Amino acid sequence: MPAAAQDIAVAQPAPSDLAAASVVVLVAAVRYGRHLPEADRFLALYRSLHSPPPLALASVNLTARRSAKTTVTGNAYLRKVIARHHLAPAVAVAFAGRLDYRHYGWLDRRIIRFIMLLTRGPTDPNTCIEYTSWRAVDEFVARIVELMQRAGSP
Repeated sequence: MPAAAQDIAVAQPAPSDLAAASVVVLVAAVRYGRHLPEADRFLALYRSLHSPPPLALASVNLTARRSAKTTVTGNAYLRKVIARHHLAPAVAVAFAGRLDYRHYGWLDRRIIRFIMLLTRGPTDPNTCIEYTSWRAVDEFVARIVELMQRAGSP
């Protein structure tokens, strides 16, 4: 039976729970050019395992709104987090997520609009665009299922 999803912003899993998993899945968001600190702490814990289970890693960042930026080779955030933690994920992808300026606070809206200006993205403060490729999410899940089946998980 697969373990329940855990919000690592609330609590990190015990090393023994990670070591006992057949597959570890991490979906990590990028904010201000870096993955959130709880993702870095989780990956440090994961790397400390003597024999870590396979890792499926997804980075959520608006750079991935372009299809060329959804892979390890094309996505700098994904490439950097893998290199920084010396990872060899079994699966690694990037998803874009949603851009919703109205949801952000004043400062976040200004910073994100500036980043979008630099990257030729939408800067209208009323913009709300769902960039997530749900087909790509389904493919990510299918690859996780394959990893679990290979590991003998139900």
